[in-house]
Amino acid sequence: MKKLISKILPFILIAATITVEAQEAKQLIRKVVEANGGKDGLHKLKDVSYDYSFMVKDNNIEDVSKERYIFDGEVSFAEYTKREVYAIPQMPGKTYTQFFDGNKSVSTMDGKVIAEQQPAFYGHILRKTNYYWFTMMFKLADPGVNHKMLPARDVDGTTYKIVEMTFGENIGESSDDKYILYINPETNRIDQFLYNATGFGVTEPSIMKVKYEKIDGIYISTYRKYAPADWDGNKKEGPWTEQYTKNVKFNNGYNLENISK
Repeated sequence: MKKLISKILPFILIAATITVEAQEAKQLIRKVVEANGGKDGLHKLKDVSYDYSFMVKDNNIEDVSKERYIFDGEVSFAEYTKREVYAIPQMPGKTYTQFFDGNKSVSTMDGKVIAEQQPAFYGHILRKTNYYWFTMMFKLADPGVNHKMLPARDVDGTTYKIVEMTFGENIGESSDDKYILYINPETNRIDQFLYNATGFGVTEPSIMKVKYEKIDGIYISTYRKYAPADWDGNKKEGPWTEQYTKNVKFNNGYNLENISK
Protein backbone atom coordinates (compact mmCIF):
# COMPACT_ATOMS: atom_id res chain seq x y z
CA MET A 1 0.00 0.00 0.00
CA LYS A 2 2.85 2.38 0.91
CA LYS A 3 4.54 1.65 -2.41
CA LEU A 4 1.30 2.42 -4.27
CA ILE A 5 0.87 5.72 -2.41
CA SER A 6 4.49 6.68 -3.07
CA LYS A 7 3.91 6.11 -6.80
CA ILE A 8 0.61 8.01 -6.95
CA LEU A 9 1.65 10.98 -4.78
CA PRO A 10 3.99 12.62 -7.36
CA PHE A 11 1.20 12.61 -9.97
CA ILE A 12 -1.21 14.19 -7.48
CA LEU A 13 1.33 16.93 -6.67
CA ILE A 14 1.95 17.59 -10.39
CA ALA A 15 -1.78 17.80 -11.07
CA ALA A 16 -2.28 20.18 -8.13
CA THR A 17 0.58 22.40 -9.35
CA ILE A 18 -0.87 22.53 -12.87
CA THR A 19 -4.30 23.47 -11.47
CA VAL A 20 -2.84 26.28 -9.33
CA GLU A 21 -0.84 27.64 -12.29
CA ALA A 22 -3.90 27.53 -14.54
CA GLN A 23 -5.97 29.41 -11.95
CA GLU A 24 -3.23 32.02 -11.54
CA ALA A 25 -3.11 32.48 -15.31
CA LYS A 26 -6.90 32.83 -15.58
CA GLN A 27 -6.99 35.43 -12.79
CA LEU A 28 -4.27 37.41 -14.55
CA ILE A 29 -6.11 37.20 -17.89
CA ARG A 30 -9.28 38.51 -16.25
CA LYS A 31 -7.25 41.51 -15.04
CA VAL A 32 -6.03 42.07 -18.62
CA VAL A 33 -9.59 42.09 -19.98
CA GLU A 34 -10.71 44.54 -17.29
CA ALA A 35 -7.65 46.77 -17.84
CA ASN A 36 -8.80 47.21 -21.43
CA GLY A 37 -12.30 48.23 -20.36
CA GLY A 38 -13.96 44.85 -19.89
CA LYS A 39 -16.05 42.71 -22.24
CA ASP A 40 -19.22 44.41 -21.01
CA GLY A 41 -17.63 47.76 -21.77
CA LEU A 42 -17.06 46.67 -25.37
CA HIS A 43 -20.55 45.22 -25.87
CA LYS A 44 -22.21 48.33 -24.46
CA LEU A 45 -20.85 50.13 -27.51
CA LYS A 46 -22.96 47.82 -29.72
CA ASP A 47 -21.01 48.10 -33.00
CA VAL A 48 -18.05 49.80 -34.66
CA SER A 49 -16.75 51.16 -37.96
CA TYR A 50 -13.12 52.01 -38.71
CA ASP A 51 -10.60 52.39 -41.51
CA TYR A 52 -8.05 49.59 -41.63
CA SER A 53 -4.67 49.47 -43.34
CA PHE A 54 -2.61 46.27 -43.55
CA MET A 55 0.80 47.29 -44.90
CA VAL A 56 4.05 45.48 -45.78
CA LYS A 57 6.28 48.54 -46.00
CA ASP A 58 9.42 46.79 -47.27
CA ASN A 59 7.47 45.52 -50.28
CA ASN A 60 5.32 48.68 -50.60
CA ILE A 61 2.08 46.71 -50.73
CA GLU A 62 -1.12 47.26 -48.76
CA ASP A 63 -4.69 46.12 -48.16
CA VAL A 64 -7.10 48.93 -47.22
CA SER A 65 -10.65 48.30 -46.02
CA LYS A 66 -13.61 49.94 -44.33
CA GLU A 67 -14.49 47.58 -41.45
CA ARG A 68 -17.85 47.30 -39.67
CA TYR A 69 -18.72 44.92 -36.81
CA ILE A 70 -21.69 44.11 -34.60
CA PHE A 71 -20.36 42.73 -31.31
CA ASP A 72 -23.44 40.64 -30.50
CA GLY A 73 -22.98 37.63 -32.79
CA GLU A 74 -19.54 38.77 -34.01
CA VAL A 75 -20.98 40.00 -37.29
CA SER A 76 -18.30 41.39 -39.60
CA PHE A 77 -18.34 43.31 -42.90
CA ALA A 78 -15.61 44.96 -44.99
CA GLU A 79 -15.33 46.75 -48.30
CA TYR A 80 -11.81 46.92 -49.77
CA THR A 81 -10.46 49.93 -51.64
CA LYS A 82 -6.96 48.49 -52.06
CA ARG A 83 -5.98 44.83 -52.48
CA GLU A 84 -2.28 43.99 -52.68
CA VAL A 85 -1.54 41.53 -49.84
CA TYR A 86 -4.17 38.99 -48.69
CA ALA A 87 -7.40 40.43 -50.15
CA ILE A 88 -7.19 38.25 -53.32
CA PRO A 89 -5.10 40.75 -55.36
CA GLN A 90 -5.00 38.27 -58.24
CA MET A 91 -8.74 38.57 -58.87
CA PRO A 92 -9.81 41.37 -61.25
CA GLY A 93 -12.52 43.75 -60.10
CA LYS A 94 -13.06 47.04 -58.33
CA THR A 95 -15.48 46.62 -55.41
CA TYR A 96 -14.59 43.68 -53.15
CA THR A 97 -16.71 42.95 -50.07
CA GLN A 98 -16.73 40.30 -47.35
CA PHE A 99 -19.63 39.64 -44.98
CA PHE A 100 -19.88 37.24 -42.04
CA ASP A 101 -23.38 37.15 -40.53
CA GLY A 102 -22.40 35.14 -37.45
CA ASN A 103 -22.90 31.79 -39.19
CA LYS A 104 -21.58 31.93 -42.75
CA SER A 105 -19.45 34.17 -44.95
CA VAL A 106 -20.19 35.60 -48.38
CA SER A 107 -17.66 37.47 -50.52
CA THR A 108 -18.54 39.49 -53.62
CA MET A 109 -16.64 41.17 -56.42
CA ASP A 110 -18.48 44.00 -58.16
CA GLY A 111 -21.73 42.70 -56.70
CA LYS A 112 -21.29 39.07 -57.83
CA VAL A 113 -20.89 36.30 -55.25
CA ILE A 114 -17.45 34.66 -55.35
CA ALA A 115 -18.07 30.93 -55.71
CA GLU A 116 -14.50 29.68 -56.15
CA GLN A 117 -13.50 27.75 -53.04
CA GLN A 118 -10.09 29.29 -52.28
CA PRO A 119 -11.06 33.00 -52.66
CA ALA A 120 -14.26 32.35 -50.69
CA PHE A 121 -12.23 30.65 -47.95
CA TYR A 122 -9.85 33.62 -47.73
CA GLY A 123 -12.82 35.95 -47.37
CA HIS A 124 -14.08 33.86 -44.45
CA ILE A 125 -10.66 33.75 -42.77
CA LEU A 126 -10.15 37.51 -43.14
CA ARG A 127 -13.57 38.24 -41.63
CA LYS A 128 -12.82 36.09 -38.60
CA THR A 129 -9.20 37.31 -38.32
CA ASN A 130 -9.85 41.05 -38.62
CA TYR A 131 -12.66 40.86 -36.08
CA TYR A 132 -10.44 38.90 -33.72
CA TRP A 133 -7.54 41.39 -33.94
CA PHE A 134 -9.88 44.27 -33.10
CA THR A 135 -11.59 42.52 -30.15
CA MET A 136 -8.82 40.13 -29.02
CA MET A 137 -8.09 41.82 -25.68
CA PHE A 138 -11.76 41.39 -24.70
CA LYS A 139 -11.93 37.71 -25.77
CA LEU A 140 -8.93 36.35 -23.86
CA ALA A 141 -11.14 34.77 -21.17
CA ASP A 142 -13.77 33.32 -23.53
CA PRO A 143 -15.02 29.75 -22.85
CA GLY A 144 -12.77 27.10 -24.37
CA VAL A 145 -9.61 29.22 -24.15
CA ASN A 146 -6.84 27.61 -22.07
CA HIS A 147 -4.18 29.50 -20.10
CA LYS A 148 -0.91 28.53 -18.46
CA MET A 149 1.69 30.61 -16.62
CA LEU A 150 5.21 30.57 -18.04
CA PRO A 151 8.40 32.03 -16.53
CA ALA A 152 8.72 35.83 -16.66
CA ARG A 153 10.67 37.40 -19.52
CA ASP A 154 12.67 40.65 -19.63
CA VAL A 155 12.23 42.95 -22.65
CA ASP A 156 13.82 46.41 -22.82
CA GLY A 157 14.00 46.77 -19.04
CA THR A 158 10.48 45.51 -18.31
CA THR A 159 9.89 42.15 -16.63
CA TYR A 160 6.76 40.79 -18.26
CA LYS A 161 4.35 38.23 -16.83
CA ILE A 162 3.97 35.51 -19.45
CA VAL A 163 0.85 33.47 -20.19
CA GLU A 164 0.53 30.76 -22.82
CA MET A 165 -2.88 30.66 -24.47
CA THR A 166 -4.25 27.75 -26.49
CA PHE A 167 -7.69 26.82 -27.81
CA GLY A 168 -10.03 23.89 -27.31
CA GLU A 169 -11.72 22.00 -30.12
CA ASN A 170 -14.10 24.14 -32.22
CA ILE A 171 -12.77 27.32 -30.57
CA GLY A 172 -11.27 29.84 -32.99
CA GLU A 173 -10.09 28.88 -36.43
CA SER A 174 -7.71 26.14 -35.28
CA SER A 175 -6.97 24.33 -32.03
CA ASP A 176 -3.32 24.19 -33.19
CA ASP A 177 -2.89 27.95 -32.72
CA LYS A 178 -0.84 29.13 -29.74
CA TYR A 179 -0.25 32.56 -28.24
CA ILE A 180 2.45 33.68 -25.79
CA LEU A 181 1.21 36.87 -24.10
CA TYR A 182 3.57 39.48 -22.60
CA ILE A 183 1.62 41.26 -19.85
CA ASN A 184 2.93 44.58 -18.59
CA PRO A 185 2.95 44.41 -14.75
CA GLU A 186 2.13 48.13 -14.41
CA THR A 187 -0.76 48.46 -16.88
CA ASN A 188 -1.97 44.82 -16.99
CA ARG A 189 -2.18 45.26 -20.77
CA ILE A 190 -0.41 43.17 -23.39
CA ASP A 191 2.51 45.02 -25.01
CA GLN A 192 3.42 42.18 -27.36
CA PHE A 193 2.67 38.54 -28.05
CA LEU A 194 3.89 35.57 -30.06
CA TYR A 195 1.45 33.55 -32.16
CA ASN A 196 1.04 31.28 -35.14
CA ALA A 197 -1.78 31.35 -37.70
CA THR A 198 -2.46 27.86 -38.98
CA GLY A 199 -5.61 29.08 -40.78
CA PHE A 200 -3.24 30.84 -43.18
CA GLY A 201 -0.91 27.82 -43.25
CA VAL A 202 1.61 29.55 -40.95
CA THR A 203 2.82 27.14 -38.27
CA GLU A 204 5.97 29.09 -37.31
CA PRO A 205 5.51 31.96 -34.84
CA SER A 206 5.44 35.70 -35.40
CA ILE A 207 5.94 38.46 -32.86
CA MET A 208 3.23 41.16 -32.64
CA LYS A 209 3.86 44.51 -30.94
CA VAL A 210 0.82 46.54 -29.87
CA LYS A 211 -0.02 50.18 -29.13
CA TYR A 212 -3.35 51.37 -27.73
CA GLU A 213 -5.71 54.33 -27.76
CA LYS A 214 -8.50 54.87 -25.23
CA ILE A 215 -11.75 55.49 -27.13
CA ASP A 216 -15.17 55.76 -25.49
CA GLY A 217 -13.90 54.22 -22.26
CA ILE A 218 -12.09 51.18 -23.69
CA TYR A 219 -8.56 50.55 -24.94
CA ILE A 220 -8.26 49.61 -28.62
CA SER A 221 -5.03 48.37 -30.24
CA THR A 222 -4.96 50.98 -33.01
CA TYR A 223 -1.42 50.11 -34.13
CA ARG A 224 0.14 46.68 -34.48
CA LYS A 225 3.19 45.36 -36.27
CA TYR A 226 4.38 41.79 -36.65
CA ALA A 227 7.36 39.90 -38.07
CA PRO A 228 8.78 36.35 -38.07
CA ALA A 229 10.17 35.23 -34.70
CA ASP A 230 10.93 32.18 -32.57
CA TRP A 231 8.94 31.09 -29.51
CA ASP A 232 11.53 32.76 -27.25
CA GLY A 233 10.53 36.14 -28.66
CA ASN A 234 13.56 36.75 -30.89
CA LYS A 235 12.72 38.43 -34.20
CA LYS A 236 13.97 36.59 -37.28
CA GLU A 237 14.97 38.03 -40.62
CA GLY A 238 11.96 39.37 -42.48
CA PRO A 239 9.91 42.55 -42.92
CA TRP A 240 7.55 44.10 -40.40
CA THR A 241 3.91 44.13 -41.44
CA GLU A 242 2.06 47.10 -39.97
CA GLN A 243 -1.64 47.42 -39.17
CA TYR A 244 -3.33 50.80 -38.64
CA THR A 245 -6.83 51.28 -37.20
CA LYS A 246 -8.17 54.81 -37.70
CA ASN A 247 -11.44 56.78 -37.51
CA VAL A 248 -12.97 54.43 -34.92
CA LYS A 249 -16.69 55.10 -34.39
CA PHE A 250 -18.97 53.10 -32.08
CA ASN A 251 -22.78 52.89 -31.82
CA ASN A 252 -23.58 53.29 -35.51
CA GLY A 253 -26.93 51.48 -35.30
CA TYR A 254 -25.87 48.56 -37.48
CA ASN A 255 -27.98 45.44 -38.00
CA LEU A 256 -27.78 42.54 -40.45
CA GLU A 257 -29.71 44.50 -43.07
CA ASN A 258 -27.85 47.83 -43.04
CA ILE A 259 -24.28 46.92 -42.08
CA SER A 260 -23.27 46.37 -45.73
CA LYS A 261 -24.94 49.56 -47.06
